[in-house]
Amino acid sequence: MPVAGGTDFVPMAPAGSIWAGPYLGFEAGGSQTVTDVKAGGQKKDYSRFDAAFGVFGGYNWEVSRVILGVEGAATYIGDTKKGQHPVLGTVETGSKWSVTAKTRLGLPINNFMPYVSVGVAATDHSLKANGRTESSVGLGAVLGAGVEVAMHDNWRLRADYTLTGIADTKETFAGTQAKRTAGNHRLMLGISRAF
Repeated sequence: MPVAGGTDFVPMAPAGSIWAGPYLGFEAGGSQTVTDVKAGGQKKDYSRFDAAFGVFGGYNWEVSRVILGVEGAATYIGDTKKGQHPVLGTVETGSKWSVTAKTRLGLPINNFMPYVSVGVAATDHSLKANGRTESSVGLGAVLGAGVEVAMHDNWRLRADYTLTGIADTKETFAGTQAKRTAGNHRLMLGISRAF
């Protein structure tokens, strides 16, 4: 029965439901690619810091009190670094792009959600020495963490840190065998739209 002077009752959405569903976004930030080159018993590290930017998208499911999700991203992560190696002489090494696929686990607290992520990445990498360039696209593990904030009208902001394994290969340059090991650190700020 209607109650005189009563107000209409509007039920609230279940807690955490703002995180479920698909989303698509853009991110930008800083990227550091570190390459370790070992040849002739001599080892040297080459590090380059670049601006980075890319797109990402994914889908979240609400499972009990946590958010489970899958996410893919394509990111420009930098350029090559030129330097001197005690055995190989002038070298140029680095990575330009990375494509990632990862799973996420988040713990929503109202409109905030800290999360961790794990997955794989395909990343290009090259080493130029003695007039020869060796390029590869390697698969490596991805570990990450971040925090996301749900805003008005399904917009979200986030800060995301990612550590990516890139390359662990051996090649021969003018008769000298070289081993290169590379990884990438990224700290990105992103904005996305949930649908």
